[in-house]
Amino acid sequence: MNAASASELIIQGNATHTSTGIQLTPAEPSQFGGLYINGISFSPINGLHVEFEYDMKGGTSLGGSYGDGLSFFLYDGSITSPSIGSPGAGLGYTYNRTNEQFSNLRKAGLTGAYLGIALDQFGNFKYKRFQAESRVNGIQRSSFEPIENSHVTLRGAKGQTLTNLTYMGLGEGFAGYPVLITRSTLTNTATSGKVLQSDGTFANTTNTLSSTFSLRNTNNEFRKVYLDLIPHFETPTFANGFDVKVDIQTDADTPPINVINYYHYKTSVFYYENANPAETDYNNDIVESSSFPRNLNTTVPSVLKLGFAASTGQSYQEHIIKNVKLTLPYSAVTNDDEVSTCKNQSVQIPVFDNDIAYKGPISITIPPTGSKDNIDYKTFSFTKNSDTDLTLYRKKTTPQGTWSFNTNTGIVTFTPSNGFTGTSTMTYSIKGRTVIDLLSGKIIEPYGDTAYRSVPSTITVKLENIGCNVKSNRMVSQGIK
Repeated sequence: MNAASASELIIQGNATHTSTGIQLTPAEPSQFGGLYINGISFSPINGLHVEFEYDMKGGTSLGGSYGDGLSFFLYDGSITSPSIGSPGAGLGYTYNRTNEQFSNLRKAGLTGAYLGIALDQFGNFKYKRFQAESRVNGIQRSSFEPIENSHVTLRGAKGQTLTNLTYMGLGEGFAGYPVLITRSTLTNTATSGKVLQSDGTFANTTNTLSSTFSLRNTNNEFRKVYLDLIPHFETPTFANGFDVKVDIQTDADTPPINVINYYHYKTSVFYYENANPAETDYNNDIVESSSFPRNLNTTVPSVLKLGFAASTGQSYQEHIIKNVKLTLPYSAVTNDDEVSTCKNQSVQIPVFDNDIAYKGPISITIPPTGSKDNIDYKTFSFTKNSDTDLTLYRKKTTPQGTWSFNTNTGIVTFTPSNGFTGTSTMTYSIKGRTVIDLLSGKIIEPYGDTAYRSVPSTITVKLENIGCNVKSNRMVSQGIK
C-alpha cells in the first residue's frame, strides 16, 4: 500500500476530510476524532514500515501547554467493526475507568488493540491516574510534579477480560494498554524518558536525541513520522514480537531524528494494572488499593489493521494527518530524478544512482545493507496501473516522447517527440533480489517479493530551445511533500 484512498477511510467523531489531509480535530476545545484505514490489512510476518505526515498548530494553551495530541495505532485485523478508545488523555487508544458518579465518562479502550504510538503534546497519555473521573494504569506522577509535555509514548495491547465479579472494574476493554516506553522530545536529560522493566517498574531511558524539538509545529509545515516494526528473532526460526523504532523529521532539509530506538515489544508483558480490584470501583470511594500485577498476552495477531485518533481539552490545537504510506521494512527506495536537455535531443538518465535495495537478513542484530548494487535491474518498471499490477513496463510512449529502460545498463532513455519543448515526467519503481537457501528451500532474503517493491518516484525531463550544449542531471532527494 503506497497511500490510503478516501474510500478506504472510516472517520469518526469530529474528524473531517480537508484539502490538506484528514483533520482529526479542529482547533477547538473538547474535540475528538479518529479514523480507521479499513479494507487494508497486512500480515506482520516480515514487519512493517509506516510513514505519515502530521500538523499540530493553532489553538489555545493552558499554562503554556497545547493539547492534547494524536495517536497512531495497530489493532487485530480480524475485527470488522472496532470501537475507538477514550478521548482526552486516552487519545483514542486507552480506556478510562471511573467511579459511579462519573459513569458518563467511562469508556473502554480500542477494540482489539495491539500497539498504540502517541505524539502526546500535552503529556498526559503516559501517566497513571486514580481519580473519580479518570482511572488508567501508567507511570506514577506526583501531584507536585509538572506535566511533562511533548512525549512520544508506546502503549501495549488490550488486556484479557476478567469475568470474576471480584474484579468488576476490569471488564472488557478496561484493562491492559500498559505504557511500554516514553521519551521526551524536548530534552536530553537523564530522566527524559521511562521504559517498562521485566518486574513491572520503570527505569530511565538511555538514548540521546540528535537534536531536541517540540512535537508541535512551529514553521507552519507538516512533519513526517517514520515507524518501523522489525521482527525480533531470538533464534533463526523464533520471533518474539517486534523491535519498534520511531523517527520524526521536523523539516524537509534535515534528516529524521530517532526518538524511540528499537524498543523490544515482546509477546508477553508484565505490568501493574492501576485497579481497585473490588466492587468499590463502581461507587464513590476513590481510595486506591494495591496495584494489580498482570501478565499481558501480547502475541502478534495474524492480521493487523491501523488507524489514527486525536483529542483536545481545555487546551487545544488542530490535528491533521496526510500521506500515509505502508511498506515492508527494507523495501527498495527510489528518489526523484531531474534532467535538462534541448529540443529533439534524447537523454540518458542513470536513475539508480540515488536509489537503494537491501541485502541480508531482516534483523536489527545484523541489519541488512542498502546499496544501489543490490537493485535487481530486471524488476524495473515504469508506471503501473495499480498496486496489484504485476506487468513490468520497460517502454512507455507519451505525446511528449518515448521512455525506455535498458535491463543490462540500468539506464533510462527519453527520446522526445519532434519539436517538443517543455517538461515530461514518468514514474518508475524497483525491487531487490530474493535469495533461497538451497539446502532447506527457505527464503532467507525476500527483497524480490512484490511487497518489497519501492514506492514510485518521478523522472522529470526539461527540454529547452536554448542552452543545447549544456546538460544537467540532478538527483532530487525526497522530503516532505
